[in-house]
Amino acid sequence: MSYDCACDYDPADWYRAEIRKARKRHDCQECGGPILPGERYEYAAGQSEDCISTFKTCERCYDIRLWTKNNVPCVCWAHGNMIEDCQEAVNEAARRAPAETAGLRFGFLRRIVVRDRLNQQRGDER
Repeated sequence: MSYDCACDYDPADWYRAEIRKARKRHDCQECGGPILPGERYEYAAGQSEDCISTFKTCERCYDIRLWTKNNVPCVCWAHGNMIEDCQEAVNEAARRAPAETAGLRFGFLRRIVVRDRLNQQRGDER
């Protein structure tokens, strides 16, 4: 199956991402959940036009993005809107090829539920 991929987002002038280990508590900029000391998270920095931005993504949201990229031919995403962009890519793939993507939506939503339950547990512990 041929699949054309075109992204609407403008690329950053420069972009760098790395996996770090948290030394203090942070909040994920995708789901709002906590990134606790000792946990791994993605730290990204980039510049678009004249604005330098930084983003922290919890390991659970990072895994959702990685899973989506591994299972969908085209994923266009931006920090701060990543989960919605991944869900849109999953829905589009399921619409284009329903027979080949059986269970894709379930797999995506299952990961969202696991992330949200863990975030809820951590919120109850505060």
